Amino acid sequence: MDQSFPHIVIAEHEFLIALDAEYLIRSAIDCRTTLVRPEQLGQWNTSALADVDLCLIDVPLDMSGIAPAIQRLVDAGVPLLLTTVSEAHQRGVAGFETLPVATKPFEADTLLAMVKAQLHRGAQPADQN
Repeated sequence: MDQSFPHIVIAEHEFLIALDAEYLIRSAIDCRTTLVRPEQLGQWNTSALADVDLCLIDVPLDMSGIAPAIQRLVDAGVPLLLTTVSEAHQRGVAGFETLPVATKPFEADTLLAMVKAQLHRGAQPADQN
């Protein structure tokens, strides 16, 4: 696939949910996708993270295991879209209140609007953020 297309990483605990997100996104956006489990993101080095234009990352009710990975991605400048089934996180995730949250099961139009907004936001020069 063309390397000029945005690279979207879908970090999800449930493989079928990751496939659903990938299908919805790729049906509307020309992009490259990578499916991983959230804990695998810890193995990605700085140059691998620099190739990521957007990361959708699953946020479980217990944030203790995933919060460091989210903070690492934030620090690396990776645009994020948090995903959750938890009612507790639907209005924002403690410690990461400025990050958007998409709820599962995904509603196609809502998910695509959020993905496009994050891709657009991430594509802006740093001095415009």
